[in-house]
Amino acid sequence: MADSFLPTDYQLPTATNNYMKLQPGSNRFRITGSFSATPPTAIMGWLAWKDKSPCRFRMADKPTAGSFDEEPKHMWAMTALNLTDSENPQFQILELVQKTILDELTKLFNDADWGNPCGNAGYDIEIFRIGEGKETKYQTTPKPRGALNGEVLALARPCNLNALFDAEDPFEFELTSEPDPEPAQPDF
Repeated sequence: MADSFLPTDYQLPTATNNYMKLQPGSNRFRITGSFSATPPTAIMGWLAWKDKSPCRFRMADKPTAGSFDEEPKHMWAMTALNLTDSENPQFQILELVQKTILDELTKLFNDADWGNPCGNAGYDIEIFRIGEGKETKYQTTPKPRGALNGEVLALARPCNLNALFDAEDPFEFELTSEPDPEPAQPDF
């Protein structure tokens, strides 16, 4: 038998994506972002699409619909540990515009029995996605509180979600001497 071109233990590297997309079926995550962090690791605003590119706007700057592919939608974006694949958890940005999900999360966060989902003392959230296109339905379920293991916690890294408003990468920013001198760390 001839020698193999590739080393015997070679495995094609898996691509990492900085954004969590809700897939059909179960999507489990732990929110790590905070609206009060400096710089923020969670933001609220408006999301519109133009020529298949996202355009994000701060809450006070809601755009008019006429110049975009569709009506701008209210959005939340936050850092989260994507736990859907328990063998390959990832630290990603989760952006949500689905009103049914935002309504359910708001109820959870305001419920005294559930409250703050963030960090190591928080709880996971599962969003089950069924259907496609305009027929898509979502079911949002909190999971029991529990600590995350150290390896999963170590995946978190500094970011500045305000960069999304400027169409920049939230994970690539320079430290400055301006009011936000340090990248926000997840609140564990």
